[in-house]
Amino acid sequence: MAFARASFLLAAVAAGSSCGGGGGTPVASTPPVVVTPQPTPSPGDGGPTASSCPLGKGDLSAPCQRGAPKLLAEVEAAIDRLVKEQPGLFNTEEEAGEGTGQYRVLDADRYVDGLIANLRTAGLCAERTLDLQRLGVKSGNSFSEEWDVLSASGFVRRTPSAYRTTCEPAAFPVDPADYIAYVRTAFFSFECDSGVVPPPPPDGRLPIHCDGYVTATPKLSSGRDVPPRIHGPDIRWELREGDNVVRVDDDWRYSNPFNKVLRTTGRPGGFILCATVLGKVGCLNGVVIP
Repeated sequence: MAFARASFLLAAVAAGSSCGGGGGTPVASTPPVVVTPQPTPSPGDGGPTASSCPLGKGDLSAPCQRGAPKLLAEVEAAIDRLVKEQPGLFNTEEEAGEGTGQYRVLDADRYVDGLIANLRTAGLCAERTLDLQRLGVKSGNSFSEEWDVLSASGFVRRTPSAYRTTCEPAAFPVDPADYIAYVRTAFFSFECDSGVVPPPPPDGRLPIHCDGYVTATPKLSSGRDVPPRIHGPDIRWELREGDNVVRVDDDWRYSNPFNKVLRTTGRPGGFILCATVLGKVGCLNGVVIP
């Protein structure tokens, strides 16, 4: 390729569940994947793993709706025990409502993790929700409840107002792979010789005189990204067809295993590049164009 290149790189979207990055002239709204390698939380961390609950796995497809909470006494007891045993987590001189016991929380993560530990000690299954902001709690597999035990202003949230929904059957825990409905593998930007204008990245077309930047993003069934802490840093890439028209290089800009660079060999033709994350496969069926 010629020395002078025109860059058509997409600016990274700042979101905890997205993966990759770039800068320059945007050509699409598809963000690259940014993975900060992190270990999947262990059961003691309140992480979503099926092994964290001796009562068995849940079902992500379980319907959920607001009803009457059945585990209110257990959640309240876990809060009371935490206040008694770890008073340093709270400012008991400041309450959201006098005499309510809804104290100011001084360390949100330790507070939530402490409740999870207390609930598990009491024989229930408990873990953080996928966004880490609320609690999933269950006493069996027939149902699970979601609780929002910390207010936006940083106070303990008690009584039925902390209850959110009930899922029947229980919606958790599940294995990390269960969260991945599909892996979206697609171009997110190009770098081209001067004067070459690439097509929109979702088209899957790569001009001969461009390099194409590809990202693989594990997705929930809702279409949202699976958080990197769930799927982890491991990914396997495979060029199934088209090794005569493209070569696959590592992401030299970000050293990101979820991004690859496709460079053409100078001839047109089709190619299939696939990415596998926790056993789920997503492929880019692309074509190099003149």
